Amino acid sequence: MDVVIVGYDKMLAALISGAKFKGHNIVGVFRIDRVRYLWPALFFKDIFNPSNDLSFIKSHKLYDIKADSVKSKAFLDEIRRLNPDIILVGSWSEKFPSNVINFPKYGVVNCHPSLLPKHRGANPYFWAIYSGDEKTGVTFHLMDENFDTGKILMQAAFKIDESLTGGELRDKAAKVSELMVGELLEDIKNNKIISVIQDEDEATYDKYPYPDIDVVDFMEPAKKVYDKVRALKPWGYCSCVLNDKVYRIESVRVLTFDDNFDDGGIIRGDSLLNAGKDYRGYKPGDVIEFDFNKRMAIVKCIHGVVWVKVF
Repeated sequence: MDVVIVGYDKMLAALISGAKFKGHNIVGVFRIDRVRYLWPALFFKDIFNPSNDLSFIKSHKLYDIKADSVKSKAFLDEIRRLNPDIILVGSWSEKFPSNVINFPKYGVVNCHPSLLPKHRGANPYFWAIYSGDEKTGVTFHLMDENFDTGKILMQAAFKIDESLTGGELRDKAAKVSELMVGELLEDIKNNKIISVIQDEDEATYDKYPYPDIDVVDFMEPAKKVYDKVRALKPWGYCSCVLNDKVYRIESVRVLTFDDNFDDGGIIRGDSLLNAGKDYRGYKPGDVIEFDFNKRMAIVKCIHGVVWVKVF
């Protein structure tokens, strides 16, 4: 099929690679730089500091669509001229107008890195980890007038490892998307897809960023603190208050998950500070131990205890 791809970063590269591997013809690519920069600034940026997206497009000798928005007349004119069978979208924040959605034979298909209808919205990598989900996935769905609400065409799930950061989860989702997109295009071409309407009763929509997204609150359980810190990487670092001073957090480990005092309230595990410390009587946010030279602390949470490395 003739394909136009609209996207950004790892997901853009994944859709291009997966479609080309199965022999589909990519007639054009629309990259996020076209939206972010005015034409004069983009002209010089592309010469002196080209993005990874542009380098990838050039390496595959693909046509770089010239417009400043998917909502623009210029983009619609390009789509009419290129006449794709399908438009694939990955990591894009604009809504597509109906005249673009309805133009390709097979419509506009979005690749969303969650198990829709769960975690609609921006950065589902963060939300899957922060919500404590044991698994997430990739969903290809038809686009409609709303974000992430269209009929599901294909979906794949995978486990979230307890050590994964948000960025590592993004990379994993991109790799899964690359493997899926070729099969998706083949199944669409051969009329093997049965679309499924999303269950609105199961839907969640997550706003990102939200106020204080990068602030750790030790009134949360230890596991929640750990999940928040790793979920935000590499997009940012969390901060916290220790002994009335604000620190940025480099990493967190969970030393105890709950406050089951059957063990006498003793910190277990491989604490780099004082394993065996009795934490009974401490309140959430209390610093049980702080090594200033090593920039490491043990902190009581509402449930459990965390080891925090700061800088």
